[in-house]
Amino acid sequence: MKVVESASFPEVQGLASPRPVVRRRRPLPGGRAVFGGFLVAVAVVGTVAAQNAASVPPSTRYVVAATPLPAGRAIRTGDLTTRPIDLPDPLAQRAYQDPRPLVGRVLAATLAEGELLQGSALAQRGPVAGEREVSFSSDPTRSLGQRIAAGDLVDLYTTAGQGETSRTSLVAGSVRVIDRQVRQGSAGFIYTVALADPDAVESLVAAAAVGSLTVVRATAASQPAVGGG
Repeated sequence: MKVVESASFPEVQGLASPRPVVRRRRPLPGGRAVFGGFLVAVAVVGTVAAQNAASVPPSTRYVVAATPLPAGRAIRTGDLTTRPIDLPDPLAQRAYQDPRPLVGRVLAATLAEGELLQGSALAQRGPVAGEREVSFSSDPTRSLGQRIAAGDLVDLYTTAGQGETSRTSLVAGSVRVIDRQVRQGSAGFIYTVALADPDAVESLVAAAAVGSLTVVRATAASQPAVGGG
């Protein structure tokens, strides 16, 4: 809309009347402009809120490796620590917050220092579907004793005969240990293993009835070698 205003000048005899001054008023912003400004304001507020949320340090602590840990290692006190980490829900469900119950568990994968410990990095302890549990005893000189823990893989050997006529043979290989107990009343240990092959179960039972088995820890042997050419 245009407003015509007449400038006030003293009338001068013989001069023409001054021209009117025309001023253009700025129109008020339309509905689209107002709505667009509202969207920009909302976007700015959202961005600021996201930045503030990102700047808040995580408060939940999860278990990580305190030092490089090789596969096959039975976790000891001091191997693990906790750090505050912001994890998405699917990953948080597979992580741990307390390292104490994990002492004695066997690692199925190598962990770098500071790496998050997840359930998939631990060797399974209990039997799975289709497996049979078998127990046998072994003398201290024929086993690694407390170095073997639930979740370890072992090779089982038996030796028949003595001297030059003795013969050692493999009874079962890469057998998973699900329990180890100290044998009461005498030195040695009682191991419980899980086997899926009925023939392997029969061979192990027969070998254990004849004499003591030699237990060889094979957990690390099941992992791929690191480095090399």
